[in-house]
Amino acid sequence: MKNYPDITPAMRAILMMYNKGYTHHISFKTSQEKLPKLEEKWAIDFGTKLPAHTRFARKQRGHANAVAYSGPVLSEPGVVQVILMATEEAMKMPPSSPWSREKWLSRYPEFSKFVMVEEQRERGDRAMTWRIQNRDLEELRKYLVGLVSAGDSRELKRQTEQIVRIYPMFGGVRRQLRRMLREMARLWNHHHKDAPWPGPDPESLPMSVGFKKLDGKKV
Repeated sequence: MKNYPDITPAMRAILMMYNKGYTHHISFKTSQEKLPKLEEKWAIDFGTKLPAHTRFARKQRGHANAVAYSGPVLSEPGVVQVILMATEEAMKMPPSSPWSREKWLSRYPEFSKFVMVEEQRERGDRAMTWRIQNRDLEELRKYLVGLVSAGDSRELKRQTEQIVRIYPMFGGVRRQLRRMLREMARLWNHHHKDAPWPGPDPESLPMSVGFKKLDGKKV
């Protein structure tokens, strides 16, 4: 299992492996202390530490391969999320194998406060990326609306700059935050015409590279 102390590289690895065909998964939250035993179990049961040439040979024989990652969960100190990703052959492995005992999900993965999606980019092509889950985005929006309404420019500046600093800026997340910050800036200017918008420029957010959808299919 590859253990990431930061969420952005963990999510980048998950996105990359999904595009490489690891489209089935199981995932849950746990504590850092439980990772060593889980890592050992998954290495034995699913070969998560196998070298590349062995994985290739397994693929040629029609056998499943798996990879595993862990990373922090935003706003939950001490909690990590683990994800075991497998190729679609996991659904065809013998009933007696460890593969058949897992409840593999084929929907797009969720990690921390984010969900993987296929999304159209501004330039017109489509790509796999991450978005903030709707419930978390709405909680964030309501909190910022409250700060705007109260005219708390200091806290609004602190919170919005922190969001931009700690959120993984994949294309989908960046587009969501850009729209939300635009909304907050308009709302601020409507209620506080004599004070400049205290938050970051919605048009100058940082970015993290995502993955293009290839040949009209998820790969």
